[in-house]
Amino acid sequence: MINFLKTNSGYFAMLLAVIGFGAGPPFVTLALKEFYIVDLLAVRFFIAFLLMVIFCLVMRVDISIKQVGLKPFLMGLLNPFLVTLSFHVGLLLTSPVNGVAIISTLPLMQPFVARIFLKEKIEIKVIIGAFITVIGTYLLLTSQSKSGVGNYLGDLIIFLGILCASTNEVIGRRFMQTNVNQLSVNTFQYFTGFVLSFLILFIIWPNSSFDYTYHLEFTPSVMAALTLSFITFAAYLFYNYALRRVPIGRISLMYPLTGPIGATSAWIVIDAEITLKIFISLAIILIGTIIPYINKSTKSS
Repeated sequence: MINFLKTNSGYFAMLLAVIGFGAGPPFVTLALKEFYIVDLLAVRFFIAFLLMVIFCLVMRVDISIKQVGLKPFLMGLLNPFLVTLSFHVGLLLTSPVNGVAIISTLPLMQPFVARIFLKEKIEIKVIIGAFITVIGTYLLLTSQSKSGVGNYLGDLIIFLGILCASTNEVIGRRFMQTNVNQLSVNTFQYFTGFVLSFLILFIIWPNSSFDYTYHLEFTPSVMAALTLSFITFAAYLFYNYALRRVPIGRISLMYPLTGPIGATSAWIVIDAEITLKIFISLAIILIGTIIPYINKSTKSS
């Protein structure tokens, strides 16, 4: 049993990361009932960064800039900062179910982003998968909009955030497979998000009325914000761990699970209505995103 867990540790780490990515949006929706967008960003990244520094000190990890270089700062700008910011803004307008459905399409975006940055060829099965995914996404977003819980502008903002996440993955997938320490990379990603959010909070947007005393009360929104901080800390930690140990094709096959996980989380956390049409749409998205990676994952294993 121990050998099995050790051999498949990368897959378990990715599953935990996917659970974190899928469970996050409903907690964002709940937290934003009391927090301003930038306030929530600052709280999430500060706590996640603090937890990461403590973890590194316990593990005696060298977290000097000399050890990791400057690439983690670019990665931190893209993800988690811009990705999280887009989700906070988007989820003020649209449904968390829409958010997790758009997250599920991330593996399909990677070939197109890789084409732009790495000049990689786009295979015909990617086009087929994209077509199927677009159908599933269209069915979901239109049904949510008609029922009054979706919003196309919010969906677009989240989609732009997923483009940042996809770009970050193309940049980071080779970097994380080098000898660089994963914990150091995570630390500087959180540090970048922490610094940028606090610069916005105290310099660019000084009129943000963050009530420190009020937010010490453990209201549902405050508990959601604290939960998000731990999700932010753990999800990216598990994700970068998986990047070092699991072939990229296998990782891409697990991403679409964020759809059903997120829909279930939305139902549990904020009592979102989950219909049969939503799960059918998520199933179509899942099929579309898996198609481009089936043979690739087999070759990579």
